[in-house]
Amino acid sequence: IAESNIRLWRRQKEHLQALPWMKMAERGKSTAYPELKAKLVEWIAERRQQGGGVSIVETLTIAKMCANTAGFKASYGWDDQFMNRHGLSVRRKLPMDSDTKLLQFQKFIIKLHKQHYYVLSLIGNADQTPLNFYNPYDRTLEVKGAKTISIATTGHEKSRFNVMLSCMANGMKLPPYIVFKRKKMPKNVIFPNTVHVHVHPKGWIDKALMLDWLQMVWAKQLGGLMRKRSLIVLDAYRCHRMPSIKKRLPQDKTDLAIIPGGMTKMLQPLDMTVNKPLKDALCKKWNTWLLEGEHTFTASVRMQTPMLQDVTQWIADVWLELDPVMIRKGFLKCSVSNAMDGSEDDALW
Repeated sequence: IAESNIRLWRRQKEHLQALPWMKMAERGKSTAYPELKAKLVEWIAERRQQGGGVSIVETLTIAKMCANTAGFKASYGWDDQFMNRHGLSVRRKLPMDSDTKLLQFQKFIIKLHKQHYYVLSLIGNADQTPLNFYNPYDRTLEVKGAKTISIATTGHEKSRFNVMLSCMANGMKLPPYIVFKRKKMPKNVIFPNTVHVHVHPKGWIDKALMLDWLQMVWAKQLGGLMRKRSLIVLDAYRCHRMPSIKKRLPQDKTDLAIIPGGMTKMLQPLDMTVNKPLKDALCKKWNTWLLEGEHTFTASVRMQTPMLQDVTQWIADVWLELDPVMIRKGFLKCSVSNAMDGSEDDALW
């Protein structure tokens, strides 16, 4: 036994004698400000019982008020440790009537299934997804204790465009429909033949582009006028609910199911399983281009964004590589393609 241990035990004699007699070791530091944290946990519990929301900033403010100590610093790091210790996490709010909306959507889908007996290849979901021209990693490995963490960037993180992604319940993927924020289509640019590229002054999909998507992507994929009846699930975006859109869908023998507002997190197959892995894969493409690609600069020595043909090719490649199993799982989780005999209900959410 080292002599230093004997000295340490002598200094901690009273503390060690007060410990439980069955305790074999005392590892780690005891929590700082235990009374403050107990009050904070109690305050959060009362606030949630009343139905009120609690933000991280509000938690830090209450912690500073309760501490009333000059040496206490309520930082975001302290809040992370506090949340981990007490099993707390940030959760997104659902509508107050979410249970009712969920049940109504399920009943509507079941009603359509019983009427038309859709096959999986004719049950689809489409979603407009905003993407940036550059997606830098927001986290990186670095040596412990480093004061400054920097990640290379082009400065175009806010330059956005829209992509209409669509897929079927059997895992089939329809061609991406990409809309860039431009007034005119670029000249002498060859885009991949597996995507549809369009432009819009504000960079989003309006009524005209939505009708074009129905004609160029949805209708062509499903075949001619004698095809079987199909079902498409869309969110409550205003453009999806326009009379002209609802009038066009019956011409393609397509039934429309609108996801209730605020419920896409639970009822949108693309949101459930596809969008995040797709964006993560695109992030890798962008960062590889940043480190290894050939770059051009403006007169103010600012790196220019990737070429449009490069961006569209990345989207086409990532979409092609996406596992169809994830798509099928998303439809099951959102109760859109489940078997009517209840054999697949265990996959919900």
